[in-house]
Amino acid sequence: MAGADRRRGVTARLRFVVYALAFLLLWKLVVSGLRIPPFFMPPPEAVAEALIRNWRAIGLALISTLRNAFAGLAVAFAIAIALAAIFTSSRLASRAVLPLVIGLRTAPVLAIAPILIMIFGRGLSTSIAVVVIVSFFPIMVNAMKGFAATPAHALELMHMLGASGLTTFGRVRFPFALPFIFSGLRSAATSAVLAAMLAEWLSGAPGLGSAILDASSFRRSALMWALVLVSMSAAFTLFFVTERFEARLLSWRFREGQPR
Repeated sequence: MAGADRRRGVTARLRFVVYALAFLLLWKLVVSGLRIPPFFMPPPEAVAEALIRNWRAIGLALISTLRNAFAGLAVAFAIAIALAAIFTSSRLASRAVLPLVIGLRTAPVLAIAPILIMIFGRGLSTSIAVVVIVSFFPIMVNAMKGFAATPAHALELMHMLGASGLTTFGRVRFPFALPFIFSGLRSAATSAVLAAMLAEWLSGAPGLGSAILDASSFRRSALMWALVLVSMSAAFTLFFVTERFEARLLSWRFREGQPR
């Protein structure tokens, strides 16, 4: 089993390298063949040069963005699990509060961002708030599906044993819902990076978002594209890390509705 997992990991890395090289080759052919001006789309070697020349500033911006994304994602996860548990256990709470939660999620972030900046200021708190608003909903929806999919016989067994609602949630509902929760977490992880960048863009806080805005303002197209590629790589890496963490955490799988 360990050997198979290792081979799959090596295959995935090789596939990623092949895709990356193919992307760079296509990029170079498009830029050269269509004679695209460098100020619009620079060639990959110019972007690589800008990345190497500004690696320290890009690294600091990346650290700021990832810090904001991880902090917001942690808060979003806690809120989403709590709301999903409440809505699953209480139909009255679901009818009364869930429409408000959906209304908050459907509100455009660009429209409420100025309000968030007025409340939290131009810093870490605003970035966390934006990430929470963008990220909590997919985790909550998938967690609700997972909690509702708990087999009835498992709940009946816990009831017969006299387990409390909290014990039943921790020992039965939450473990059964983990695959659903991770499905929402994978979606929220990539959105968290983009949300953190959006908050930095709007508030001027340090990070990849404000760095991209500055590079665009000063017409430093190679640096701007380097920052965009770094942000895309960060989102992809976060998705991959979440997927690998799920694979390691879940030692069981569902078969016909039951863990094995």
